[in-house]
Amino acid sequence: MDQRDVRAAWERFVERGALAGELRSPVANSWQRSRRHQVAVDRATAPLVAEAELFRQRAKHGALRHAARPALENSRTFLSDAHSIMILTDPSGLIIDTEGDARVIDAGRAVHLEHGGRWSEADIGTNAIGAAMAEARPVQIHGAEHFCTEVQRWTCAAVPVRDPIDGEVLGIVDISGPAATFNPHSLALAVCVGQQVESVLARAIKEDHERLLQHYLANRAIWAADECLLIDRRGNILHGSEIARKAIADSRRGGAHDPPTRILKQLDFTDWPTKLKELIPSASFDLVAHEDTGIGAVIVLHARRRPSGSDRSPQRADPPGDRRPNSEARPAPPPGLRFCEDPATKRPDCARPANRQSRRSPSPATSFVAADPAVQAVVRRVEIAAARKVPILILGETGTGKEQLARHAHAASGRTGAFVPVNCAALPDSLIEAELFGYAEGAFTGARRGGAPGLVQEADGGTLFLDEIGDMPIALQAVLLRLIDDWTVRPVGGARKRVDVFLVSATNAGLEDAVAQGRFRSDLLYRLNTVEVTLPRLRDRTDFESIVRHLIDGIDPRCNVGAQTIASLAARSWPGNIRELRNILARIALACGDEPGSATIADLIGQTPPTKLGSLQDMQLASILAVHAETAGNVSETARRLGVSRNTVYRALGQTAPR
Repeated sequence: MDQRDVRAAWERFVERGALAGELRSPVANSWQRSRRHQVAVDRATAPLVAEAELFRQRAKHGALRHAARPALENSRTFLSDAHSIMILTDPSGLIIDTEGDARVIDAGRAVHLEHGGRWSEADIGTNAIGAAMAEARPVQIHGAEHFCTEVQRWTCAAVPVRDPIDGEVLGIVDISGPAATFNPHSLALAVCVGQQVESVLARAIKEDHERLLQHYLANRAIWAADECLLIDRRGNILHGSEIARKAIADSRRGGAHDPPTRILKQLDFTDWPTKLKELIPSASFDLVAHEDTGIGAVIVLHARRRPSGSDRSPQRADPPGDRRPNSEARPAPPPGLRFCEDPATKRPDCARPANRQSRRSPSPATSFVAADPAVQAVVRRVEIAAARKVPILILGETGTGKEQLARHAHAASGRTGAFVPVNCAALPDSLIEAELFGYAEGAFTGARRGGAPGLVQEADGGTLFLDEIGDMPIALQAVLLRLIDDWTVRPVGGARKRVDVFLVSATNAGLEDAVAQGRFRSDLLYRLNTVEVTLPRLRDRTDFESIVRHLIDGIDPRCNVGAQTIASLAARSWPGNIRELRNILARIALACGDEPGSATIADLIGQTPPTKLGSLQDMQLASILAVHAETAGNVSETARRLGVSRNTVYRALGQTAPR
């Protein structure tokens, strides 16, 4: 509809309450809401709050303002030419920041389109800010589509900004200007700015979660005998034992699904101690701040202790929260789990089992080579997280050992179930739910008799390893998000069942860029990366010799690799990292026999990867041959890792698939 038709439709609605069928649904819905709010069409200005209230609200929404600041500052340039302004509001529609064309900012004061103006539909009728709040989606309102006559001189496009974790609307980004400057692309620009603000918020949340976890791990020794919960600034539980989660659930006072701590999101951080004491009277609390801003808390449910033989006094001992850890101490590992030792005090090959008796066989976790200090720090964090069943995200280039570290985490967790790897990029969209959740007998044509359990149920009581999550299809992201929310699986055609799964993910892709580009869901990412670690490249590690000796022992213990050979190997750049090193060591082992000759080794080492890329077919063939060598000739494992059929592998090898 053009503006004349919209004006005529508006007049009919104001006079008789009749809505034109051609009117856009967001506009028609907003007009009806404006009438229910009893907004007068001749209302000239939006309400304006007092300076003190504006100051309080701007302080309350400091994180949102900080996240939007880069976009607002950039708008000074590109919106000045467009005769428009960018506006940021809080969740109630109160304008807390503006930027852009100074002339338009001055003109906006006539209708209180300025700091302190309230632009909900109840305050000033139909407008993009109020409609975006009510509809919870991007909305553009132009000219006569506004409800109040004075505001019909404006055009505006607005989009909600949501919390990256729970999707709650935190505020509105709006682009406004005189009606004559209407641009249909303003809504797309507002959406892009909103996504940018959400991306900045997501990074800030991730950093705060990392700080909280580091604080908790650094002080875990204080509460070694206590049950703990770690909550973020929004009251979300980041980590907690089953006993602590049950205790908090027993004190539930909120909704059916939200933990009672979610109420903390609405409070100033200074009010947290009082509210926490009200929610959990028997607990103590360690509030955590960063740069004078509260970011979360550790809730400690103190264990009841018997007095020791050396302390039979009837007085109760000081609670653990009053104790201070030894500055030299570090958190003790869980029973049956051993940290990699510090290189300054222990032998380099810290991954080998300790020479002491145990009630169970040495954990396979001790097979991970970690003599490099940086890798030792990574392994320590993984071991602690695994013992507490905290989701882990492993980053690193291809071939750096992400799956090996995931298997180490599984072993360190002490879980008795299976380690189930899933190549996310290889799951076909049409079979995602059947592959993950399984199916019942007769669920579809061709279903296996008796059905199939699915990968998630196979990992029940064990570890689910999601490899290549950066290439995960959008359809799989939605399915996985639903799973992580309640850890309930429903086989196709079957009944629901709860599972107990430890989740480890890995990727060599930049997930923050993927989130910014809309290829990866931010709400999923921040459920996967409670603990995020990065494995360094092989050329950046200081334990190259330990890795070589570990690999060659596994390939052929009889093969002698001397210091000169190791030095020659270490001089390479290793773009394929440990995977490439294993392949060359396999060549050496095959060629050298009992005692490799220097000429033979030099010739093998000299086979550097070509600098010029070949055809796509050549690159695929090279990948298949490399993985085939890495898996010691196992065709099925090669096909699984590459996400191709066994026939494809046989063709690449020049062989015929067995019938």
